[in-house]
Amino acid sequence: MLASAVVAPRPAASPRAVSSSSSPSLSLSRRSLRPVSAQIATRPLIRVQGHKQKTAQPSSVAAAAASSGGGGESTTTSVAPVSSLADAKPFPVAEEATLSLLPATSPCVYAVCDATGAVQYVGMSRRLPATVAGHAASVKPSTRASSVKFAALPAAATREELTDAWRSWVQQVVDDSGAPPPGNLPDQQATWAPKARAAAAPPPEIKLTPGKGVQDLTVPVETLIAQVVADHHVVAFVKGTRREPQCGFSHSVLTMLTAACSKSSLNFQVVNVLDEQFNPGLRDAIKAFSQWPTIPQVYIGGEFVGGADILAELASNGELAKMVALGKK
Repeated sequence: MLASAVVAPRPAASPRAVSSSSSPSLSLSRRSLRPVSAQIATRPLIRVQGHKQKTAQPSSVAAAAASSGGGGESTTTSVAPVSSLADAKPFPVAEEATLSLLPATSPCVYAVCDATGAVQYVGMSRRLPATVAGHAASVKPSTRASSVKFAALPAAATREELTDAWRSWVQQVVDDSGAPPPGNLPDQQATWAPKARAAAAPPPEIKLTPGKGVQDLTVPVETLIAQVVADHHVVAFVKGTRREPQCGFSHSVLTMLTAACSKSSLNFQVVNVLDEQFNPGLRDAIKAFSQWPTIPQVYIGGEFVGGADILAELASNGELAKMVALGKK
């Protein structure tokens, strides 16, 4: 059962008290409850203590309706009350099946608990399965995360609403134990905070032949180009390599594609037109293939898009990211 959620005024505090990142941390004193509570609440927050209301005051939505005299429809919207930490069901972190039960795209507030059930970290995430996997990878065996509790907010919840839900769960830990979750304190984040997954290494440059030069060519280079374009969703034919582009336009294209593809967690392929050992004759062949006189050249979804100037225009209006994401392989 969802606990009743009401708004309780809290003392003002420094805006540095709570981080706005997806892995919040606290700069709090553990010597007295009053400083802890004061630093957590930088705005009114949802207070839940057990299953009873602590203070009864009208919500912002109710207040807006009252101020309008109850007539007509209010344009103010609000997310549903968040389940209390005490009511949230624990899911075992050690079981792989747990990840499939967690909401993959909903904004969530969550708590990581140790083997005794004590809350060690409270966080917020819009990709909870990946975040929980990060916790499982970061904690030491002696402090193994045993379970995770979570409450999902509506998909339309704002960053501020998600942060308020996080604060309410932190406050519940403070109310129950007299101190904030250890993992949210700076000196304990290395133990309990989620470990960011290392970004996957980009694929190596595509080589059209085994490396013996023109004697490896048993078919026209245009045929090999067509095969590469058909087999890969995004391909850039550039001067140089991904790490060492040999001209400013190639560098610009690689930078724009990296930014656009990262939004869809997609890699793109690179072919070096200057590599005569593995790609003999490619520099001239790609121009004939596309009927475009300059390099770099980019293909998306099997279609020729253009060079650096066209890509810059597409990137500036947001179309490049959409083209990359559409029909990605």
